[in-house]
Amino acid sequence: MHIAMQPPSSSRVETVLRAIKRWQREFVDTSGRNRLRRYRDLSTGTLDLTPGQATDLNEKGWDRLLAGRSVKLSSLFPDPQNGPDDARAFNDARRRLNSIHKTALTNSEEKGIETLFAAIGLATWNVESGTPPIAPVVLLPLHVEATGAAARDFTLKVEGDAHLNPVLTHILRAEHDIGTDDDEADVAEDPPSSYKGFMALLDRLRASWKALPELEIEPRVVTAIFSYSTMPLVSDLEQNGEVFATNEIVAAIAGDSGAREALASRICDPDPNQPDVDLPAQEFLVLDADSSQHMAINRVLGGESLVIQGPPGTGKSQTIANLITTLIASGKRVLFVAEKRAAIEAVTKRLDQVGLSELVMDMHGGVTSRLDFAPTLNESLEHIATIPLQDHSSLDGRLQERRDSLNGNDAALHDVRVPWDSAYST
Repeated sequence: MHIAMQPPSSSRVETVLRAIKRWQREFVDTSGRNRLRRYRDLSTGTLDLTPGQATDLNEKGWDRLLAGRSVKLSSLFPDPQNGPDDARAFNDARRRLNSIHKTALTNSEEKGIETLFAAIGLATWNVESGTPPIAPVVLLPLHVEATGAAARDFTLKVEGDAHLNPVLTHILRAEHDIGTDDDEADVAEDPPSSYKGFMALLDRLRASWKALPELEIEPRVVTAIFSYSTMPLVSDLEQNGEVFATNEIVAAIAGDSGAREALASRICDPDPNQPDVDLPAQEFLVLDADSSQHMAINRVLGGESLVIQGPPGTGKSQTIANLITTLIASGKRVLFVAEKRAAIEAVTKRLDQVGLSELVMDMHGGVTSRLDFAPTLNESLEHIATIPLQDHSSLDGRLQERRDSLNGNDAALHDVRVPWDSAYST
């Protein structure tokens, strides 16, 4: 990341802040189409799990869920054998959850985002124009698994931290000037462990947001697909606008001419033969790399920001894996992100194949909450600390000898000689 050495000028800050407002509008959808602003029940894509509703849903089942235990969907509903009404209610719930689960699984596998949540509380208030919001208040991440090949039942478990709906908090801050930091901390640091506890939380939030005209929070619990993958970007931009102005890449994208000139000055042109002269002890590629891949890596090492393009099978993931190991070897930290989970796995699998999986903290693959993060990080640090130093001098020496021999053969064939003034060729 390129950080300006001097504090950014006021004109650069203004340029970046203007761009940030535009980016935020593009990233967040606060229209009625967004289910996080205006929830609506669907024929198959939503499931009402509110205790005490017409289905006589079991509140004790919710308390077990909130205590961290796995609960079967069938245990939340009255026994279907009691009568046709109870059987109809459970079968409808099973059908709905099956549809929700399939969509959530696709989002997780293809996009690397978790989208299956239980929304607790639906907030609505009067607006000057347009349709009033029906915004979920608290989002509780759920892990769902089908039991049996026919999916005759499902197991539910809370897997992750409860948090306020980020679209709702953005609307409160941006459109109503209502701060939510204390409320968000209340939910994150001391989440309720029972259904009644969540109802009390909704009462506290209703009092905290009383500036909203005719605010009502309906005590419903609905399970559905809620996607807000861009909201962390919106929050980051909102909180760190002036900090981003110090980043020349962000400032250049925002349109600052000075930042664009600074980045252009860093475009480097490494010698195509640089891999032939680099000392083996200073090269940290762990996978094969051809000349074009070497060139891309050396450009990055030279301080250049670039885009690597290519059709499938041309070695993009392999180049990224080599770049990660090279940067880590030089003491840098690397953040690797991708829109789809498959792209992340294409790189992490390559690192795993060469025994470097412990260098990776996979934030999507298994880290579901802050409580999970600490022991996973500690395990990696302990493993890395036990790895003994390796002496590669003998291997480096053999590589140097063979490379010198190949370079000598190349020079003998292609160097220009007097008096012919041309290279020898067959």
